[in-house]
This record gives sequence, structure tokens and C-alpha cells, in this order.
Amino acid sequence: MSNQEKSGRLGGLLGMARRGGRLTTGFNAVVCLIAKSKSVMLMLATDLSEKTEKELRFAARSKNHEIIRLPLSKEEIGQALGLTKPVGVLALEDEGFAATVRLLCRDEGDSKEEFTVC
Repeated sequence: MSNQEKSGRLGGLLGMARRGGRLTTGFNAVVCLIAKSKSVMLMLATDLSEKTEKELRFAARSKNHEIIRLPLSKEEIGQALGLTKPVGVLALEDEGFAATVRLLCRDEGDSKEEFTVC
């Protein structure tokens, strides 16, 4: 599957998760979700700043949250979700969606199942 196909499927998957109420977007909303001790997969846009990533990792430091960098920019994520603004930080609360995101984000030659976990 090409990178463009993966990006399209990933965008569609995120849109479905949002419509199903299983996706939280935005730094502040995700940090609040983490504070509630919910088990979530944290996702970052490819062009998210290092400072924002560091702040998110700090917020998630005492929890065991998986963090994945998506192969989508903030603009692409915003468009996929039907929003007019860019989105760089997301949290997914559904394990089924999370498993598919893991699969789509994994490199073809990468046999490793795990991603960065805080």
C-alpha cells in the first residue's frame, strides 16, 4: 500500500473515530483526558513542534500512554476531520481504532509492533 493510500485510510479512520465520539482533538482537551486517567493512544502530527511534544510527554509521564507520530501534517489531520483549523494533538479512546492506526503507521519493513510509550 502506498503512503498516499495509507494517509487516506488513516484520515478516514480518524474521521470515523471522531464521529463516534472516540477521538479527542487539541492539546488542552487531550491533557484533560490524560488527567482523568483514561487509557488512550496519543497521536501527534508529523509537523508538531518539539516543545509541544515535550509538554505532552510531561503531562502523560505518570501514565502508560502509547504515543504515535502520524504520517500526516496538522493541516491534513484538520481536513480529514472536517475542521477549518489544523490539529496537531489527538487522543484515541478505542482499542479497535488504535490497533488499525498502529498497523497503518508501521513501516513496511518494520516488524516491531510497539511504538513510543510514555
